[in-house]
Parts: sequence; structure tokens; C-alpha cells
Amino acid sequence: MSEAGLTCRHCGRPIAVPASRCPWCNRTIMVICAHCKQYTDDQEAFCQHCGAPLEPDQPEGLRIGVGLDDRMAQFITDHRRAHLVASTVVAQDLSGFFYSDGQRQTVLVDLFGPSPDPPRQAAALLFAAIVYLLRHGYCALQQMEDGRSLLWAEKRPWDGQTVSLEGALARQAGLGQTLLQALRAAVAKETDVAPEKEAILPRQRGPRAAVPSFLAAERVVEIARYTMLPEQPGKEAYLETYRTLADFVRQEPDLARRIAEEVLEALTWFR
Repeated sequence: MSEAGLTCRHCGRPIAVPASRCPWCNRTIMVICAHCKQYTDDQEAFCQHCGAPLEPDQPEGLRIGVGLDDRMAQFITDHRRAHLVASTVVAQDLSGFFYSDGQRQTVLVDLFGPSPDPPRQAAALLFAAIVYLLRHGYCALQQMEDGRSLLWAEKRPWDGQTVSLEGALARQAGLGQTLLQALRAAVAKETDVAPEKEAILPRQRGPRAAVPSFLAAERVVEIARYTMLPEQPGKEAYLETYRTLADFVRQEPDLARRIAEEVLEALTWFR
């Protein structure tokens, strides 16, 4: 399968972005090159990008997890590949990131309101994870043909903690899904909370209108709080994370509000 065509050789359907499996038939179509870490045709002898003899990258967890139970293998894997992810940094100091004194307020207060109950905490953490993935070049948002939806696309494979909101969202990228669909799928998979039936939930727009599920929200917050970090975040880590969020909101105000709306709307699909 040539990358230019981006058509599944098994079912013949178009593929929006490179991915290991076809989003339609779920059959393998590409692998990650062990040398340059980019997706390439799994049937070619050489990588399409760097030209090296094709050697599929082996997930680190498989290499180091031999002889260990799943939980310990996951702990070792995440310890070795931990990034200072935004969602967990924010989760360590939610009161600071939701600061408001009546005269000044943080960007999260502006987007989600001044009372960070569990649903709005969860929304803020998912927002921070999305911004992290966008700013660090893991994912991209692309306008879809309908002019209303945003495609959640993969730019490069996630190489950070498996147990993290960033990892959960990155694993949903490249599957031909909208941002809303990716959020719903990630939350459902990671929190094990069933989505509500579409027919009985009115669609509400606006960060302050939606009322997400407390159970799903509490589990989202728990994931962020217990994600392994490479080190205990200090003052500079908090400041850098806040600058990243504030710069994104300042440079992309409409997109930031759109993401905030999509996050809260996604959370309303859970009981």
C-alpha cells in the first residue's frame, strides 16, 4: 500500500491518515519502522521513509515484560518511557490551575468556569491532554468535509506512558474518528463506564451547559493523578505547563473553545 494512495488493500476503502490497522476492516496495513519510528507499508522490504531494511518496532512492554505479571510489566514500561504530561501536572495542582480571585483568573477558569467539580476537572484534564498532544506533534486536528467536525489525526506514534490520558487519546488517533468520537472511545475504554443511549440525551453546546457523569469524571481525574511521571513536578514544570495551555488559548481562541465544548459534550454521553 503506497502512502500516497492511503487505501486499504484488503477492503479498498480510503484511509484518512497512516495507521497500523485499517479503521474499516481492522486488518494490519502498516507497521512502525524500528529505525525512524514512522508508519510504513508492512509488505515492503525497506522503509518508505528512511530506506532501512524493514524491521518492525517491537513494543517496549513486550521486550521488558517477559516473566512478569501484567501490572508489574506495565509499571516498568511506564517508568522507562514517562513524559511530563500536561494532564498529570495539572492534576497535581488543580486549585492552582483553576485560580480566580475576582480580578484575575486562569485560562481553565475562563473555559470551564470557576467551580471545578469532578466533571469540570475531568474536562480540564482532557483538554490539557489534547493540547499536549497537539503541541508536541503527536496528533493533529483537521477540518472534515462536513465543515463542522474535527478529525482527530495521528502525526507520530505515542511513546509515553500507557496509563495516561495522553496515551488513551493518542491511541484513538488515526482511526478516522472525529475528536468527539475519539474522546468518547478513550473515556469508555479507560474508565470502564458505559455510554448512555444517544436518544435520551439532548445535545448541548457550550462549556457551561453540559452536565457530565460524575463516575466517569472521577475516574478520568484518578487516571491523571496516578499517571507515572519521570520526576515530581516542581515550580518550573507547573509554569511551563500553564504557559503551554495559555499560549494555545491565546493563539487559537476559537479552536480552544471548540475543544472545550467537544470534551464536555463527550463526557455527557456517560451515565
